[in-house]
Amino acid sequence: MKKIATIIAATALLSLVAGAAFAAAPLFTEDFNYPLGTALNGTGGWSAHSSAGTNAQKVNAAGLVYAGYPSSGIGNALGTLAASGEDNNHTFTGVTAGSVYAAFMVNVVTATNTGDYFFHFFDGAIGSNIFIGRVFVKNDASGKYSFGLNDRSTAGTLVYTSPLYTYGSTHLLVVKYNYNTSATNDESVQLFIDPVVSCSEPSSNLSSSDASFADATNIDGVAIRQGGASTGGTMQVDGINVANNWIDAVCGGGVVPTHTSTWGQVKSLYR
Repeated sequence: MKKIATIIAATALLSLVAGAAFAAAPLFTEDFNYPLGTALNGTGGWSAHSSAGTNAQKVNAAGLVYAGYPSSGIGNALGTLAASGEDNNHTFTGVTAGSVYAAFMVNVVTATNTGDYFFHFFDGAIGSNIFIGRVFVKNDASGKYSFGLNDRSTAGTLVYTSPLYTYGSTHLLVVKYNYNTSATNDESVQLFIDPVVSCSEPSSNLSSSDASFADATNIDGVAIRQGGASTGGTMQVDGINVANNWIDAVCGGGVVPTHTSTWGQVKSLYR
């Protein structure tokens, strides 16, 4: 009887340990699980902050799919976005230290040779126009396109990948802003492109930093932008997950326990 009680207690303890490996829910998740034709402005906490009603952003596409990503194939997708027009934003509980991540799927339909951005964080009120971690697309003469990253809206450092990406394919992007308490090179943003969905953060594909900028104050929202009439690309966006760690953003809460099985550990109690 004593041995059975010990086994039950050990099993409960192991369950608690495994449960500790499960991360909390993301700060914000958007799977665009709305009927086709739904206008984004005024839906699910989204609001327009620029050009409201002009080429209004709508849920008009089938949900995007990316292998292993928890938001893959859920609901529908936003877009196809226009080259210019209405921009929308959604707030979340602000992050003031550590890191903040935004994962999302995108299917780029067109891009221009000039390039423009379509997604970003913002610091404080959206009206302050402090846009952090702007994600760009730019066409290339080869017929493919590049992803770009800029640490913030006022100047900043804009960097692009090689033109590796084919139009009409779904990609998983993760934007990361990292607070840095050092005196210099505080502004640090990274972009991960098509990471394997796992609970280990890989090396980033792009990094943008600028020593002239101090840390953000309060990263508390994301925005989806339709670019300039002559510079903007067109795309579909889906499955946004915002979190203060990689697991919550990419693994959807991190349902990967420390031990895949606890039977071997419980069984050892019999020996």
